[in-house]
Amino acid sequence: MAPIELAAVITPKPGQAEKFLALFDKCVKYVQANEPYVLRYELHKGIKELNGNEQFVVLEKYESKEAMDKHMQAPPIQEMINILGEGNLADTQVIMTTKGPGITSRL
Repeated sequence: MAPIELAAVITPKPGQAEKFLALFDKCVKYVQANEPYVLRYELHKGIKELNGNEQFVVLEKYESKEAMDKHMQAPPIQEMINILGEGNLADTQVIMTTKGPGITSRL
C-alpha cells in the first residue's frame, strides 16, 4: 500500500495555543523515540497577519495505513486526540491523502 499522508489544520481557541504546542511537543518526542514508521511529523505555524487568526498545520506521513493506525493508538497521541475532541482547545480539520500528480519538492 502507498504511504498515507495527513494534514491537520488546528485553530486554537483564544489563549489555548501554548497548551496545544505543549501537547504537540510531547507527541513529537514520543514519535522520535518510538515510531520509525512515521516518516514525517512536523508543525507549520500560520502567518496570523495573512490568515486572520492563529493556526497551525501539522503534516504527517506514514509508511502505511497500519503504521498510521499504530501511531494513533500511542498514549500521547490518544491524550491529544481526546483533549482536541472535547472542543475546548481548538477547532481541527484533518485531511488524509495519498500522493497524486504534481512536482515533488525540489529543495
